[in-house]
Amino acid sequence: MNIKDLLNKNGRVFIIPMDHPTENDTPRLASLGKQNFVNLIDNLNHDGYIFHSREYINNPIKTNKDFFLTVGELPDNYLCNISELEKVPTKNVTIFFEIENLSDKKPYEFYKDYVQELKKKGYFVMAMGYPVEGNKNLESYSHVINTAYKLGCDAIKTDFVDFFDKLDLKGMKLFIAGGELVRKDIDFETYVKKVDNLKIASYSFGRNIFEAENYKKRINLIFSLF
Repeated sequence: MNIKDLLNKNGRVFIIPMDHPTENDTPRLASLGKQNFVNLIDNLNHDGYIFHSREYINNPIKTNKDFFLTVGELPDNYLCNISELEKVPTKNVTIFFEIENLSDKKPYEFYKDYVQELKKKGYFVMAMGYPVEGNKNLESYSHVINTAYKLGCDAIKTDFVDFFDKLDLKGMKLFIAGGELVRKDIDFETYVKKVDNLKIASYSFGRNIFEAENYKKRINLIFSLF
């Protein structure tokens, strides 16, 4: 079943983003290789992945699960040609942006035509939006959500914050990012349960899965909460 249908059926899903650069912050994944790690976990209890569109187009990853393709990430804000996306066996796209301040309209202007075309072609679009460091407050996250909604996104992926009860998601599905690597399993479990307590949030945990020593244990922990 695809991710969109799983969301509609269950309300929440668990996906593993692997659109990270395989360099200093993901040494284990870089050493193992993305296809090799997918081979290790593809039959485990999660619902899919996020891959970077440029990497996938050049070197497709084989999987039995559904996935998102990310566009727009730094440093060059790469936008994969939609005609190339249509050759890939998925209808999910993630758009990355950061908000610098409350008047920042650059992400909207950059993506508006692109997302409109994706929606016309039936894509499920998730914004991966964040305020810049040092500007992470209620107003900034509200601006992130408003930008995603104005673009026509179906979902928003962002940080975990303690004031989600004060944020209006405007009907979009919520995905919580895994954040920095949590090395101790007990600390990871505490974080996972905080996300679970939201009851509406899907998990999008990458480095806290593939950089963990016991990735199977962590995947099973999240699945057990579902």
